[in-house]
Order: sequence, then structure tokens, then C-alpha cells
Amino acid sequence: MNRNLTRLVRSHDGRRVASTSPVCREGSRALLLLCAGLVGCSSTPSAASAPDAASSDATIGPGSNESTSEAGGPADAGSEAGEAATDGGIVTLSFDPSGNGSPDAIYWDDAKQVLYIVDDFNNQVWTYTDANGFQKYATVPDNPVLDDAGETKLNGVTELADGTLVVTRFGYGIGGALYTVSPDGGSATVPNVPPARKRIAVTVDPSTGTVYSDSFSGGGDAAISGEVETVNLATGTTVFATGFGKTVGLLVQGSALLVSDQSNGVIVAVPVDGALIADGGAGLADGAAFAVYANVVAPDQLSAGPNGSIYTDEFRPPVDGGALQVRQIWPDGGVTIPWPTTSFTALSDVAYDATNHRLFVVDSNGTTVRTIKILPVMQ
Repeated sequence: MNRNLTRLVRSHDGRRVASTSPVCREGSRALLLLCAGLVGCSSTPSAASAPDAASSDATIGPGSNESTSEAGGPADAGSEAGEAATDGGIVTLSFDPSGNGSPDAIYWDDAKQVLYIVDDFNNQVWTYTDANGFQKYATVPDNPVLDDAGETKLNGVTELADGTLVVTRFGYGIGGALYTVSPDGGSATVPNVPPARKRIAVTVDPSTGTVYSDSFSGGGDAAISGEVETVNLATGTTVFATGFGKTVGLLVQGSALLVSDQSNGVIVAVPVDGALIADGGAGLADGAAFAVYANVVAPDQLSAGPNGSIYTDEFRPPVDGGALQVRQIWPDGGVTIPWPTTSFTALSDVAYDATNHRLFVVDSNGTTVRTIKILPVMQ
């Protein structure tokens, strides 16, 4: 696949201008993921001191107006399942059209061909399949204070090897929480999770079964302090790595845990081997900062993609007024925009279906638009 098509670069006044020169790739990220050479990146800036993400390159990829049968999704799955609309191979699914639910985070189980969705408003987990559309799956324990304030906000979901789901609640600084949902739909609260820390992402290392969650404090006028924790479902959380801004996305790729640091515009690579991390978690044991995997404007939740790539949605539009985009990031740190002409309203998560070569994207503002888009992926 040719990724050196057209790139967007920043002029000195911050505007996007087109360039036909080759896309610059800084460093070998593939090496980063394959070995403990992560600790040798002493010259790589930390998340706090990373270059302004506005200077990062992005290559424009194929357009979205190519019809394909791989997009999937029922033509009309009924009122509970949600209605589907197609646009040039892209399928838009209406979530909970007979209710007020709003999708926030998703996880794709490729073996089962099931998409798990957490609902922003109703403490609920849903599923989506091509055959049955959307179905309510489970309800997690509520938080009465947040319920009364209309701030239930479930924010992340992942699946363990035994089919157990782990779900995060954002908490708004008073009710951050983690929940489990068993394969039979039963749910429970993970104990000893600090409620004052805001939570978004959760992921699992498929090779070890280690569960990771991110959390942060601050925001507004207060300094943001983000960290990554390991999660023991029976005993609670333990700090694993620190020194981030607003942590919003996690994904294990090989020997690295990728961390989206939204406020600093970077995705950082943290070794999953705790022996390589300094005491207290603020950098590597040899004194170096965590390596920057990619510079990305407003990175958000993460999903593995084809050919060693990853996807991330864009939390808010660029300051220059550009459109929201889904970005594809390659092992060498290059960033492409696969669907440059597709319009989005409010993005919050992505999940890749490797079998059917398609990407699920949450596009929902919680009111007028409550959808999940299915985008065909070019191989």
C-alpha cells in the first residue's frame, strides 16, 4: 500500500497546507515494540516535553466513497437493533433509537464476531452482531449520586480470555470505578479503586492476562496528572507508570503498552516489563523518559489495526478548524488519514474487525447523533 500520497504539514501560522514531499518518519517504532531496546531511547522526549502535536505529519489515504460489501451490518435490524444507513460503503447504525442510550466505548471480539458497547447514560453494556443488531447485554452497578446528576458515563471496555468484560466509569472526580461483567451477564464492582481519579480506558495484555487501566486527576484550572495502573479484579489497582497528562487510551502491542496522552498530543510506549520502569513509575529504570510512539493531535482510545498499525479517533477538532478524523498510525510512527472525506460529529472510540476488514467507530454527541459507523478498510 502506498502511504506517501499527500500529506498535511503546518505552516508557521498553524494552517494546514498540502505537500507532495515524502512523509518523514522519525525513528523505528517496530524495534521499540520488539525488544527491551525501549530503555535505550534516552534522547526521546517524555510526554510532558514532547513536541507540539500540531507539527506531526499526516498522509491522506483513500477516500470513503468506495462501495464494498465488507462494511457489514443489517439493512434494517428493527427498532431495538437500530437502523442502518449506507453511504458509499460506509454503514451508519442508529444506537438505541427507541431510547436515550448513547454509545461511548467499544470492544470487538473477532472470534465471536461480537461488538461490545458501553452506554453513556444507563449503566448498560450492549452487544452488536450482524445477525441481530444491537442487544442489551448487562447492567453494571449504579452510582446514585452520579445517576441523579446525569453523569453515569461508562467510558471503557475490554474482554478477558474467559469472556469477562472489564468496564470503566469516568466518575467526574467523585465516582471513578471499575466493574466486571461475567459471560452470564452478572456484574460486580472491583474493590479499592480510588473514586477521585477519572477513568477512561482499560485494556488487557493477551500474552500475560495483565489488566491495565488509566486514570487522571485535575482538569479545568487544576494541573492534570495521569497514570497507568495494573488491575487485580479481587483487590484493586496498583500504580504502574506515571508522569502523563490526560490519559485516555491504552493498547498492548508486543512488549509495549501504548498510552494516549491527550493533553500532550502524543502516544507514549511504556514497556510491559515492570523491571524496566523506574521506582515510582515516572520513566525508565535507566533514567530515560518513556519513548514517544507518535505525535498525534488529540489522540483518544486505541485499537489494533492491519499490518501492525493502530487506529485512534480524534477527541476534538484541530485548532485551525479542520474536520474530525480517524487516524491510522504505523509501526514507524507515520500517521495517515484513511477516510479524509467522511464527516464525523463527536468521536470517542474505534475497534477493528480483522476478519471482515472493517473499523467500527463511535460517533455520538449523546443527543442529536447517537451512532456507530462501520468503515471499510483497504488492505
